[in-house]
Amino acid sequence: MRFLISLCVSLLLLINEPTSSSSDPCYDYHTLDEYWRNIRQNPFKYSGHDDTLVEWSGWYRLYLNGESAQMSEWCVTSGCGGESGLYLNSSHPKPEDGVVTREVVGTYWFSDCGSYRSTSIQVKACPGDYYVYEFVKPITPASRPMYCAVAFQSISSDPCYNYESLDRPWRANNESGDNICDESFSWNGWYRLFYYGMDIRIPETCVSSYTCNTVISLSLSDPHPQIEDGVVTREVCGKTNWGDCCGYKLNPIRVKACPGNYYVYELVNPLFWCSGYCTDVSTISLVVSTVSPDTFTGSTITFNYDPCNNYSILNNYWRSTLNYWSMFGYISDHDDTRVEWDGWYRLYINGSSAQMPEWCMSYMSCGGFSSLWLGGSHPQLEDGVVTREIYGSYQDQCSRYRSDPIQVKACPGNYYVYKFTRPTLSIPAPVYCAGTFIHLCI
Repeated sequence: MRFLISLCVSLLLLINEPTSSSSDPCYDYHTLDEYWRNIRQNPFKYSGHDDTLVEWSGWYRLYLNGESAQMSEWCVTSGCGGESGLYLNSSHPKPEDGVVTREVVGTYWFSDCGSYRSTSIQVKACPGDYYVYEFVKPITPASRPMYCAVAFQSISSDPCYNYESLDRPWRANNESGDNICDESFSWNGWYRLFYYGMDIRIPETCVSSYTCNTVISLSLSDPHPQIEDGVVTREVCGKTNWGDCCGYKLNPIRVKACPGNYYVYELVNPLFWCSGYCTDVSTISLVVSTVSPDTFTGSTITFNYDPCNNYSILNNYWRSTLNYWSMFGYISDHDDTRVEWDGWYRLYINGSSAQMPEWCMSYMSCGGFSSLWLGGSHPQLEDGVVTREIYGSYQDQCSRYRSDPIQVKACPGNYYVYKFTRPTLSIPAPVYCAGTFIHLCI
C-alpha cells in the first residue's frame, strides 16, 4: 500500500512538473509549409489531400510560401486542399495562457459553417509572434478533412496602418447594371474602402440582389466593431431572390475599427457565383484625420523634353485586344485606377510594338471589365502632342463609359507614346487596351 501511495505521489509530481525549455513546443516543432492549405487557394484546383492519412507526430508550426501562418478562426467553406476545411472554433491563446485545448470544427464544401466537429487539438502562442499546434488525426464524418491555414497578422503589422486603398464607387448600394464577380479577383490582405476619396463602409443591413454592380450583393450580418474590440470576425451575407436576408452565407471576413473613425476589412474570395462586396452610401464621410498610404495620382509633370525619347515601357500581355473572357463577370484582376501613372508610356505586346485601338472594343477584353479605347484617330508626326477622348464599352454599348482624355504623340520610328492618367473611378475595373496593328502614314 505504501508503495502504491508513493508511486501515486511521484506520478502527481511528474504531471505537475513545469515543462523544461528543452521540451517547449515553441522551440521543438515540425514545419508545415504546404501552399494548398491556404484558405484563399482555388478550392477546385487542389482537392486530393486528406489529413487522416498523415502520420502526425508532435507539434507543428504553419507557414504559407515561407511566411508565418496560423489556423483559421472563422468559417472555411473550401476544402483547403481536401474536401472538408477544418478551423478553430474559438480564438488563439495569448502567450501567458500557455498550452490550451481548442475545439476543431469543419465545413464540407459550401455547407453550413461548423457543420461537424473533429478531434480537439492543443495550441500554444510563442514568443516571436507565432503559434504551434499539436495536430492529430482528424476524426470526422466528412471526407478528406484538412487543417486550413491563413496568412498570420502579427501585432507589428496593424492593419489600421497597413492596408490597400480600394476606391471603387461603383460598389455603392445605389449602383446597378453590371455583373462584376468578386470571386474573380485576387484578394490579398486588408483594405480600406473609399468613395471618390471619402470613407465608406460595408452595409450592415440587407442589400437587394443585382445592386452594387453584381448579382449577389454582400453585406455584414452584424454591426461594425468598436476600437476596443480589436480585430473581429463578421459573417458575410447575400440576400436571396425569395427574400431571405442571409440566405447566402459566404466566407466570413475580419474587420477592425481604427483611430480616425474608419474601418479596415480583410476581404477574401467569397467563393460563391458572381457575388460582390457592397458599400453603403449612407456611411460616406470626409477623410480628415488620415491619408491613404497609397493614394494614386496622375502625373503632374510638365515636360520640356520630347516624350518620344523619354517614356516608360508598358508591356503587359493581358492588355492585348485578343485577350477576351467570354463568361460574364469572370475577369482578370486588373484595374488601371490602381496604377500609379507617371508620365509617358510606349505600348508593347509580347515584345512587339503596339498601340491603343481606335475603335470599339468588347467589354471584358484586355484583362479587365471595362475596355478603354481611343475616341479618335492617332496623330501624324507633324501634329505633335494631341488630346484624345477615352471611351469604355459595356455589352453592345460602345461608348457606355467616358474616361478622362489623354495626350498622344506620334514618334519617328513608327510608334506612339501616351500620357496615361488614372481612369475615372466610376468605371468598373477599366484597363487601357493595346494591339499590334500599327499603320503610321509618314
